[in-house]
Amino acid sequence: MLRILQEAAAIASDDCGYGMKDVPRTGVCWLLSSWRVELLARPAWRSHLTVRTWPRSLDGFLSDRDFLVYHGEALAAKATSRWLLMNAATGRIARITEKIRGAYALDSRALYDTPVPSNGRTPADTPAAFSTVAGRRDIDTNHHVNNIHYLDYALEALPEEVLAHLPSTLEVSYRRQILLGTPIRCLYSLTGDGRHQVEIQSGEGDKLVRHAFIWLYDANQEDTL
Repeated sequence: MLRILQEAAAIASDDCGYGMKDVPRTGVCWLLSSWRVELLARPAWRSHLTVRTWPRSLDGFLSDRDFLVYHGEALAAKATSRWLLMNAATGRIARITEKIRGAYALDSRALYDTPVPSNGRTPADTPAAFSTVAGRRDIDTNHHVNNIHYLDYALEALPEEVLAHLPSTLEVSYRRQILLGTPIRCLYSLTGDGRHQVEIQSGEGDKLVRHAFIWLYDANQEDTL
């Protein structure tokens, strides 16, 4: 589902003239900051899905984009995401100009009342549940690990009983990019409110880097559609 949503977002920006093929002209690209994806159904292989997506906001350096995924007439998933505009040459965040804002049709309809958390906390002395080195297979066109692979890493860190019965809702907060050759480790913990959390780290001591927090849980909130 993340791959489908990522593709839908890429196509939507491409249609507005700010896709990856437009970077030589625009000098900017979109960098994912967070996901919340809630599965309302689990369509089988070769099911026909329709994705509807729209940007809710384009302010400062940030854009919020929401998604609805349909399996026939039934709603199969809903999601929200946050993106940072990045200067492709410098790798620094860039301000959204009136020209960029004017290229998109905004829709203020929000699917969720609360934002994705930007940070988490892992109990001290939590051991690594999975370790690896970022390889070429993980790197995308922005020359860092593609956001999809953060979830791949996190799944490796989950206890077997959690993996066998994955919760319906996923949240990811991306904090620092992972570059080719970075040795990373995933720390699993259960939060006080019952969420399965995986923190992706690299480095030690003063050079510790927190790359991402991933949470999986079953949503109890009412549908806000």
